[in-house]
Amino acid sequence: MGERADIARSGTARTAWWAGGDPATELQHLWGEVSRLLERSSQTTAPSRHWMPLVEEEDSGDSYLVRAELPGIPRERVSVEVDDRELHIHGTVEESMQGNALRRRSGSFSYGIRIPGDVNTEGVRADLRDGVLTVRLPKTGTSTRRTITVDS
Repeated sequence: MGERADIARSGTARTAWWAGGDPATELQHLWGEVSRLLERSSQTTAPSRHWMPLVEEEDSGDSYLVRAELPGIPRERVSVEVDDRELHIHGTVEESMQGNALRRRSGSFSYGIRIPGDVNTEGVRADLRDGVLTVRLPKTGTSTRRTITVDS
């Protein structure tokens, strides 16, 4: 067991810590390898062109609510359109980076749904706070119950 084990990595030979080498040197080397791997994995050949935000839809009784997670996207880059019974949300994201490791997605997104009922398009409101877009689509009229007479 007194043998020295040399392990070749990155072109240099070192004695492994478990074979009597310096643990601090091995940790420093491993940290360098991990840093290089993370740097390589964060480099993309081309930015993604399309992505889809996380979206939830809810019927709150008097209106339909649609919430979309849009972290880091300013309201100037988001458009919301209602056409008849369809809601469309579009936007663009520019790539950003802090240091060598953190990248935010880039490209454009488009989300559309068919609204299950009629809405008051003049009353539609959209609010972007804390990275969450909330679109409130008020329903038109209220449902009433009525008995229908059947003629013979």
